[in-house]
Amino acid sequence: MKTPAIAALALLAAAIPAQAQPSAAVQAEAREMFAKIISYPSVAGSPAVGQLADYLAGEFRKAGFSPGDVEIVDAGGHPGLIVTLRGKSKKPPILFPSHMDVVGAKAEQWKSDPYTLTERDGALHGRGTVDNKYGLLTQAQAFIRLKREGFVPNRDLILVFSGDEEVGGASARALAERLKGAAYALNSDAGGGFRGADGSTSYAIQVGEKTYASFDLTMRNPGGHSSRPRADNAIYALARALTRLEGHRFPAHWHPVVLQGLQAQLPGLQDPMKSAVAAFIASPSQQTADSIAAIDPAAFPEMRTTCVATMLRGGIVENALATDATATVNCRIFPGETVAETRATLARVAGDDKLEISPLGNPMEGPLSDTPPEVRAALAKQLPPGTRLTPYIEAGATDGLFFRNAGIPTIGVGPLVETEGSDYNYHGIDERVPVGEFNAGLDHYYLLAKALSGGK
Repeated sequence: MKTPAIAALALLAAAIPAQAQPSAAVQAEAREMFAKIISYPSVAGSPAVGQLADYLAGEFRKAGFSPGDVEIVDAGGHPGLIVTLRGKSKKPPILFPSHMDVVGAKAEQWKSDPYTLTERDGALHGRGTVDNKYGLLTQAQAFIRLKREGFVPNRDLILVFSGDEEVGGASARALAERLKGAAYALNSDAGGGFRGADGSTSYAIQVGEKTYASFDLTMRNPGGHSSRPRADNAIYALARALTRLEGHRFPAHWHPVVLQGLQAQLPGLQDPMKSAVAAFIASPSQQTADSIAAIDPAAFPEMRTTCVATMLRGGIVENALATDATATVNCRIFPGETVAETRATLARVAGDDKLEISPLGNPMEGPLSDTPPEVRAALAKQLPPGTRLTPYIEAGATDGLFFRNAGIPTIGVGPLVETEGSDYNYHGIDERVPVGEFNAGLDHYYLLAKALSGGK
C-alpha cells in the first residue's frame, strides 16, 4: 500500500531524468494480461480467486515452466499459487509475494464496469488496478520473460500468490510456513516511489508493519426494566472505560527507521509542527514526542501503538436495560510490542476490573526486517540516478507480516512510482492507475530478479 510518507520523501531528492520505458512489445503484452487479470472478480472466498490462479498457471506453463514448478495449492482454505524458476544452486531462495484477491466493488457506483479494464482520462480503471493486481502482474510477467529468455538464476526464485490478503491472510500464513528458510521476500503490496513535478524522485522501502489486533470490550450486568434504572448500567460503564482509553497515548518509539522517516517528511512540514519534529529527531524522548502530539494527536501514527474504538453494540429493546454492552477497539501495534502487552494496557487504562477484554481472531506479531544490501544496490541501479531510498514502517497490514513471523525477512518494494496528482483510490470507487505509471513499472521486478540472482 502507498502511504503519505512515500510522497513526502520526494522533497529530499534532486531533479533527475525520468526512467526509460519498457519496450512497446512488453507494454502491449502486459496490457493484454492485465485486462484478463482484472476481469476476474476475485473477492476472497469466491470461485474467481481459483479461476484467476488457473489462468495464471496456464500462462506460466505456456511460457515453458514445467508442471511441477507451477503449483496451485490449498493454502489455509484459500487458493494459493507457487511458481518456481529453478536456479543453479541450493542457496536459500528469494520469494516474490503478491495477493490475487481484491475488495468487492458495486458496479452501479462506478463509471465503468469495475471488472473490465477501461482506459479513461489517462488512467486504467478497474478493481485491483493498484491493490494488488499491478504488483501481481509485474511479478508474473517478470518470471514469464525470464523463462522465455532461458535465464537460469544462481538460486531458486519463487512467486508466492495468496488468496485472502484482504480478509485475514490465512493463505499467506500457510504459504509462509511452507517456504520457511527462504533468504528473504520482496513484497509487491508495499513500498514504492514518488516523482515530483520537477522530476525529483524518491523510493520508500517497507521494512515492517504494525500488528493488526482488535479486541472486544464488554460490560455485563443483570439488566432490568428501563423504568427502574440501575447504578451499574452496562452502557454507561463501557462509555466511561472508552473515555479513559480515548485519553491514553501509547509511548513513542525512536527506532532508526522512525527517525529516518520523520527526517524525510521534515522539509514538507510547517511550523510549529516542523520545529517539534526537528526537536524530536535531534533529541528523541517521550517529552519531545508529546510536543508533537500536543499539536496534532493524529500525526505520525508510525511512531507508536494506536488503539481506537470502531464499533458499538448493546441492548435488545428500548424499554429494557442492557445486560451487556460491547465496543470493538482496533489496535495497530508497534513492532516489538506484543498483543498481550497491549491488552494489559487497555485493561489498566480502562480502570474497571469488571470489563472483559477479548482479542478477536488470531493476531500475529512481526519484527522489523533489515533491507539486504544487495537489494538496496539493485534498486539504486535500476531507479533514476540520485533517487533517495528510505525505509518506513507501514501503519496498515499486508501479507508481509506472515512471512516475517515465519522468520523470512520481508521488505516492500512495490513497482509503482507515483506521480504528483495521482489518485489511485484503491479500495474505493473507480480505482485506477495512470497509464504512464503502468508502463514505467513493468520492468521493475524483471530487472530486480535478474540483478539479485546473477544476471546483468
